[in-house]
Amino acid sequence: MERYILFLCMLLIISCSGKNNNGNGDGPDIPMGPDNPPEKTEKSVQMWIDAHANLARYANKDNILADLQKLKDAGFNEIYLDVKPGIGYALYDSDILPQLTEWGPTSIQRDWDYLQFWIEEGEKYGIDVIASISAFGFGSTNFKQGLVYDSDRWDGKTQVAIVGTSTGTSITYNHENLEDIRDRAGVDAAFLNPAIPEVRTFVLDIIKEIVTKYPKLKGFCFDYCRWYNNGDGRYYGFEDYTLSAFEAHIGKTLSSNNEIITLTGGRGPEFARWTEFRSMTITNFITQVRTSLKAINPDIEIHFWASADWSSRYGVAQNWASKRYIPTGDVYTSTYNTTGFADQIDAFSLGAYASAVWKSELEPGARWSVENFVTSYQAFIMGDCTVYGSISSYSYRDQPNPRQSLIDAIYLCMIHTSGIMVFEISHVNNLGQWTMVKEGIDKGLQEE
Repeated sequence: MERYILFLCMLLIISCSGKNNNGNGDGPDIPMGPDNPPEKTEKSVQMWIDAHANLARYANKDNILADLQKLKDAGFNEIYLDVKPGIGYALYDSDILPQLTEWGPTSIQRDWDYLQFWIEEGEKYGIDVIASISAFGFGSTNFKQGLVYDSDRWDGKTQVAIVGTSTGTSITYNHENLEDIRDRAGVDAAFLNPAIPEVRTFVLDIIKEIVTKYPKLKGFCFDYCRWYNNGDGRYYGFEDYTLSAFEAHIGKTLSSNNEIITLTGGRGPEFARWTEFRSMTITNFITQVRTSLKAINPDIEIHFWASADWSSRYGVAQNWASKRYIPTGDVYTSTYNTTGFADQIDAFSLGAYASAVWKSELEPGARWSVENFVTSYQAFIMGDCTVYGSISSYSYRDQPNPRQSLIDAIYLCMIHTSGIMVFEISHVNNLGQWTMVKEGIDKGLQEE
């Protein structure tokens, strides 16, 4: 009723002011532009903005303003802005990290504060900014660029994998065949080792710097806060420091790494305790970050992105479930649930990056559909934090009807979670998807 009365009063004021809306009866109309942002929807409608994909485009302020207008027109009210990507350099005013001006063949020059510009201009469009960082990524292995290649400070502090060696028709895993992630091309980033206190302190200082320097941020988001694993038979976490810390944790000395990974690549007798130890390290770090950031700004939101496929997350030590969720299976200890961190974050971006949208597209029992992920997450989260479904806009190009698949994927996230995060703006631009993204958002909001 109050809104209705206010609406009537506004109509009366407009009718008394003549043919323009500047309040004095003459002169041009006052434009209803970005300085008059629309009222926020109850749902969070979010876009991810990747640093690497947009590095050259967003060296120009006009391109940022153009995309802010597109975001507003499509109904977005929040963005995840990548401000410390996996190369390890900064896209904000940092006293800790060098500025990101070059990545592979791309070079840019910028004499203005990238993050501050997004915050200030986004506010005019009614779009809040959540700053995201690649938590443990500090180097581009493809170009051998980044913090871990700049000095010897990080020698011995990057993640190391045990690698299978082909012996005829079989593969043998032994502790002699180790690989530093810095030496391997094709990975997402060269990851630092989260088990090392110096690494955790360094990353925490970066996060605190961001939140302190930019008080208008709505939130901070963890990305790549984990051990590396891309499912190719390499098992990361075999650094000397990590193994010594693990031995101290379990109170015994390993006879070899094969107690964790067997000679044939199976799970050794200590695999479950190793899994719990790595997950505990990540969860303890998240808890430490939460405590520090809430002391700086009690209103700052702590966000986390991870794959929606919880059952695969033990491999990268991301137990995004509630501590009350008790898993079963031989990869988990009886106390693995204590490493759950849903209660330590405010919002979880549920990475439902599946090319299948509906469960009916899959074989019975298969997990990888958007519908399955956005309807099953509460079994793990159990209400401990807000959840936003997230999809990759490029995933549906090979579907019979790519347009409808994208619309349906957004719609499912909107109606089954507290909002949608679309990955990623460069794909939406390059694939011309703005109209269909808006259609999916509008369809989801109509259900409210």
